[in-house]
Amino acid sequence: MTLTGLLVEDARWAEVLNAWLEGRRRIHREFGVPKTAELHAATLYKGRGQYCETSAQNARFGTAKRAATGRIMLSTLSKNATFDVFRVGVTDVSKPISYARFVAWLEDWAERADSQLMVMYDGQQGLGRPGEQLGPPRDRELWETAIRDATPYREVHRSLDIGQRRIIEDVMMQDSRYSQLIQAADLIAYGAYQKHRQEHPEIWRDIGTPSSGAIAAYLQLAGHWPSASDYGVHWLG
Repeated sequence: MTLTGLLVEDARWAEVLNAWLEGRRRIHREFGVPKTAELHAATLYKGRGQYCETSAQNARFGTAKRAATGRIMLSTLSKNATFDVFRVGVTDVSKPISYARFVAWLEDWAERADSQLMVMYDGQQGLGRPGEQLGPPRDRELWETAIRDATPYREVHRSLDIGQRRIIEDVMMQDSRYSQLIQAADLIAYGAYQKHRQEHPEIWRDIGTPSSGAIAAYLQLAGHWPSASDYGVHWLG
């Protein structure tokens, strides 16, 4: 299992978001994809979903333009902001265990950097679909689901030694539908996964051809990968 992070210094947060939004303005001008449309990597590269403002634009938004969208977004981000991209790979298939090892890696990084971190993770926040009017019992159902799904991740944070920990607060779940930078992390994660499939076909057999569009977009970030990594991936065994 792998987990991907977009590591942003607090002083650089506005810079990173502005760079991402510049990419969003560009794909709006060129393809008609509005800022409010969620850029979800799997649906984008697999030709699914209605991304554009008009039916005519959607009809023209085929494979090549979808691939160009990913490249534009990650190249604009790469050229105009300071951040790090990393991906931690583990052999564990349990999400809580994998997340605990991911957090341990972050703790080690923060100690070396003499810094602290807050973690935002793609997940439910108890919110409905954009524009959905919530009332009982739907609002309670969404909130209880969000609390339940986040519990294993909160427990990882709370198990850290409070006297030495570098990650502050509990994990904050951010629904990708409402977070531009979670969408950025999703595009990055998908590209990293496709690149790994390309480099290690002996592992990823019989599941189709890796997405060349996602890989091309991910390669725009090469200057932001950690040194001594496997195309941005650190393998923990």
